[in-house]
Amino acid sequence: MDGPIFSACALLTALTSALCLYTTLQRRHKPEYRLARRARAIASLSAFTGSLLAIPTVAEAVDQVAKCNELATLASDLAAVVFGAGLQVMVVDWRHPRERVNASVTKRVAATCAVIVLLLWEFHRIDTAHVDLSTVYARDHQVTVYLLTYLAFSAAAALEVSTISALLARRTRLRGHASALGLSICAAGGAFGLAYAMSRSSYLIAVHAGHAWPLSVENAISPALAGLAIGCVTIGLSLATVRADASRRRVGSRG
Repeated sequence: MDGPIFSACALLTALTSALCLYTTLQRRHKPEYRLARRARAIASLSAFTGSLLAIPTVAEAVDQVAKCNELATLASDLAAVVFGAGLQVMVVDWRHPRERVNASVTKRVAATCAVIVLLLWEFHRIDTAHVDLSTVYARDHQVTVYLLTYLAFSAAAALEVSTISALLARRTRLRGHASALGLSICAAGGAFGLAYAMSRSSYLIAVHAGHAWPLSVENAISPALAGLAIGCVTIGLSLATVRADASRRRVGSRG
């Protein structure tokens, strides 16, 4: 199931990354929300990279070329961390006043760097020659610790993105802005991301508690939730951008 889901995500994020980079270049001289535009571009490219490396055939090819088992999975997970961090920076820039943005962004960047270093250290300690970084090896303590570290950050990022996007969607809807629908879809994507992190974490904990549900169920639910999260966030942000641009052009033509 991973192959079709993440192949679709890779195609979608490739298209939205191109749109995002075009928008960023078009507005590069405009000071408002410059940080948010750059963060969104980084997030889009990271989503594409992570989705591409999550495709089983691509991951296998990368591991064979690098002669390192699970290297592609590690790179995909790190790309997902950068994706979440980029979205956090973006919504922080949208929501907070200028004087508070730098401090808020610094905290999130520092937390992201700490998580990346921790994941690299945990990966180094895992015997990847005999185990994979997946729930198949959930009984391996070091694999569980690695996955829970990754999922904890994913849950925190998804919760913040979903909450702030929902608040902004409500605010823009009340003001009649065209971007409200896109922000609502983005909020739903964050909720799916949180559900993905909670579902996968719950399975890991259930395995060690001796009450896990069938692995086949987990392998069906988690990829679907991850795909919905990536799809809704990327589509929602693209829709919000396109509709906001169209609204500005209509206002400009009337002026």
